Amino acid sequence: MRIKASDWVRLAGSAAIAALLLAASGAQAAYPERNITIVCASGAGGIVDVTTRILADHMSRTLGRTLVVQNEAGAGSTLAIGSVAKVAPDGYTMLTIGPGVGVVHELYPTAKVDVVRDLQPVSIMGVAPMVLLTHKDVPVTDYRSLLAYIKAHPGELTTGSNGRGSAGHLASALFRKMAGVDIRYIPYRTTPQAQADLIGGRLSMMWLSTLTDHIQAGTLRPIAVSTLARWKMFPDTPTFDELGLKGYEAATWISMYLPKGAPQEAIDKLNEALVAALADPGVRARLDQVGVIAPPTTGAAFNEKYLKDEIEKWSDILRTNKDAE
Repeated sequence: MRIKASDWVRLAGSAAIAALLLAASGAQAAYPERNITIVCASGAGGIVDVTTRILADHMSRTLGRTLVVQNEAGAGSTLAIGSVAKVAPDGYTMLTIGPGVGVVHELYPTAKVDVVRDLQPVSIMGVAPMVLLTHKDVPVTDYRSLLAYIKAHPGELTTGSNGRGSAGHLASALFRKMAGVDIRYIPYRTTPQAQADLIGGRLSMMWLSTLTDHIQAGTLRPIAVSTLARWKMFPDTPTFDELGLKGYEAATWISMYLPKGAPQEAIDKLNEALVAALADPGVRARLDQVGVIAPPTTGAAFNEKYLKDEIEKWSDILRTNKDAE
């Protein structure tokens, strides 16, 4: 059977339409199609900010799109959470945040954000252990002499961090409860501001991920690390657990979220890019330098468990230690 010229035209037109539809379908699935905004719930220079930028740089190359970091600190992370929660859940705006994500309702009961309702976990990005540092002018040499001094001078020594709900705030609240001591907590807007006061002697002590230059210079003295096992960055510094505060553990867990309802493709692609970044030796070296260790695992399922556990643990600590706020 011979095909008429008109039939050839009709068939060619149909094929062209099918090709266009297939191309359009493929384009829609090719996440990401544009740059991605990361709202970082930390001021510039804090450990969450630094970790976010190190990983975002590598993830941008993997995804073929730029991940633009915007800092939005303050109000116990509620500003940053609210910014991400209200945008379209299309995978192009995400949140990076520290452990404050687990205590929003305990510290800010009137806040309109709900992390479980509004956020979709993507993954843990890294873990930053902390070391308790005291200024050289505080007349102590180790944990036992610090404990004795605090008990002899209740309310005299001060500690600070980048706001209520930050890792430093939670670590100090846990210490106050478990050790039964009275130290004054001072909130700052950013970590560098608090660090400056610690280095200058205007703050007595602080839980931090690193300030090795000032430790080596003798300005600051490491007392104990906040993990259950010793931290390779401070191999000669004991853990609180070793020193008698059994079970004491606090760290900056840096995690990534999308608005609730984000497409699974976005979650999967971001996870893949994060895993690739964490496996890169250059990225690993940069994270080691700032005191961030790799997370025990990645993925949204783990992050959901982490969020649940953090809410339970720290809400209880803060409820029974209101004066640490």
